[in-house]
Amino acid sequence: MTLFAFAGGYNWMAYVLAAGTVILAGVVAPSVGGSTYRWLDLGLLACGVVVTLALVPLPADIRLTLSPATRVIDLALRLGDTPSEATRPLSIDPAATGVSLALTIAMVLLFWCARSGFARGGVRLCTRSVATFGLVLAAIGMAQHATAPRMLYWTFPTRSATPFGPYMNHSDFATWLVMALPLTAGYLIARLYSRRTSDGVPAGIAEAFDNTAMWLTTAIGFMAAALVVGLSRSGLVAAVAGLGSLWALSSVRMRGRARAWLLAGLIATAAIGAAYANTNAIASRVSETVNLGLGGRSAIWHETWPMIKDFWLTGVGPGAYERAMTVYQQSPRVVYFNHAHNEYIQIAAEGGLLLAVPAFIVAVSGAWCIRRRLSADRTPIYWVRAGAVSGMVAVAVQSVWETGLRVPANGLLFAVLAAIAMYQQE
Repeated sequence: MTLFAFAGGYNWMAYVLAAGTVILAGVVAPSVGGSTYRWLDLGLLACGVVVTLALVPLPADIRLTLSPATRVIDLALRLGDTPSEATRPLSIDPAATGVSLALTIAMVLLFWCARSGFARGGVRLCTRSVATFGLVLAAIGMAQHATAPRMLYWTFPTRSATPFGPYMNHSDFATWLVMALPLTAGYLIARLYSRRTSDGVPAGIAEAFDNTAMWLTTAIGFMAAALVVGLSRSGLVAAVAGLGSLWALSSVRMRGRARAWLLAGLIATAAIGAAYANTNAIASRVSETVNLGLGGRSAIWHETWPMIKDFWLTGVGPGAYERAMTVYQQSPRVVYFNHAHNEYIQIAAEGGLLLAVPAFIVAVSGAWCIRRRLSADRTPIYWVRAGAVSGMVAVAVQSVWETGLRVPANGLLFAVLAAIAMYQQE
């Protein structure tokens, strides 16, 4: 039940995670706002403040001045008080915004705690834990998909057509996998690298490839197989982007035959995944992509644009997209648009300029911190950082088509990857 909730089955889990990270922050007492991370941390705080302010009840005149289009939503969705009389928050769905606030708190606090903790050690242990969890989840997901494709854990029936493991949607599970895959691969490279250069005496690949390396390779193979079995097109594209990013980052530390071995390993990972592929299912997905292109995605984006224009300053409220689309959706309502299927568009729609600006500051300052950490790291941990960065790149690519980071398990893993990429060794 906990894993089911952790993967987004229950909204209450967001509050449990937020409470847990508040307790963790009290124990760890993370360092926040230092010179290295000043703009990043200020941007994260600003994002939290914007989400919080969306829940503050405002007099109608102030609310309608900041967000005039709220009048249309009030008339369409609310009964009783007229828009000119009611005192309400800017968010048109306060309950959903409350969940978003809890997840924001959980992700930001976990990032700060992990960043401070990794400065004192524990990166390898954390990465091994992610690899182990990935191996177990991939095995469970593939077994469940093969034997009970409409059930979660062979027990819970679901209305979703594409559940996978503890996830209600195969693309959401793919989001977790495309982050864990490059991270595990980076750790494997780090381990081989450190063993090959121990005592300054290079060792062969065979000598460096011990039981731990074999276990990591098995985890990578299972995660690649689960990604292919899940048939998430956005996930497959993101995985290629993530592993391609790891390959690109290898040019800083590898030359010649070493890069050739890495390329061979990446190709072998793809081959392992392909070995588990359902050829007919893949052909069907490819044909669907060719024939429909972006298909429903373009319709969703097109119908979200009026919402962005109407709520350009404040947005409809973090988490409130689904409720707002009951007014803005023009397509036949055989299927309701509950997500924008593009993280960047959804941020603009839900948070407007007030959220987009600090989010942009976080992205830019985070990229700057990552660049500095990668340039300065001369230890084998460079490869773990590179794997974490590659996982973040993979999610950034997948977010063009999906909003998988809104699932609690995915958002928290992203926070851990960001901490690995940005921490500064004490």
